[in-house]
Amino acid sequence: DFSQLRHNLLDAMLKQECLPNGAICSGMVGCSFPPEYIFQDCDDGASKCGMCAIDGHRRLPCHRLTKWNGKSFEKQSLESIGLVFGMNHSGERCPHENTGSGSQILTVMDTNSLHNVQIGWCRCAGAPELHDQLLNVSLIPATTLRPVTAFTFRVMKLFHMLNLVGRLTPWDFCGMIQWLTDNADSRNVQDVYRQFNQIQRQWRAVRAWKRAGMTSLNAESPIIGIGMDCVSCPMPGINIPKNWREDPDAGVVLHIESISDDLLVFLTVI
Repeated sequence: DFSQLRHNLLDAMLKQECLPNGAICSGMVGCSFPPEYIFQDCDDGASKCGMCAIDGHRRLPCHRLTKWNGKSFEKQSLESIGLVFGMNHSGERCPHENTGSGSQILTVMDTNSLHNVQIGWCRCAGAPELHDQLLNVSLIPATTLRPVTAFTFRVMKLFHMLNLVGRLTPWDFCGMIQWLTDNADSRNVQDVYRQFNQIQRQWRAVRAWKRAGMTSLNAESPIIGIGMDCVSCPMPGINIPKNWREDPDAGVVLHIESISDDLLVFLTVI
């Protein structure tokens, strides 16, 4: 009987649409500021003041934020309340950040939506290039020159799996992310399809190299020990019998390794 479950589910949904009476900030111990914000991606549903919201999410810039206006929750962003995601300093801002052009707003695609993220670049002596600073925090820049758009490793892994299993196209995936960002009018959401389509192709290629055991594009040969075995290739004791050579039909080709490159196919009898 699901009638009671439906009743409880409706009650739980309605509770998430308002700030609890007498709510206190669940951030820093002893905080006396009134709570205003709730994060949609934090499962505890705790309400926090602006200062504690920033303090608890210095390394989580892609969490979605809502602000209580007295009647309902409004969408906000961590960037709009002052969070700066620091590069190369464990989430903290670089003391030499203003040596260059200061912080910069990037459009970041994650699995939950598109985000405006205020990036505080590291300007220390010997600091990595800007695109390498993004890669160090699992963000893939759309370009290595003056990046303004980036994609999380999470969203690339999710798309890769949905594409392989559900045949979801890059166009439809970007459309889904746009609707997650603004379900009322996705036309006001920035279009990042072209950038995403280029990066997802690069992701596939590099992912394949990694699984083949390649650690550098300059390496003469891959490191076999870290590569993944091909499930389609004959492997004695795994997908073919260990004693396959003793098969009574040994004179017949039973196990073939197929290696293909574009339209060229080479068959090797083993």
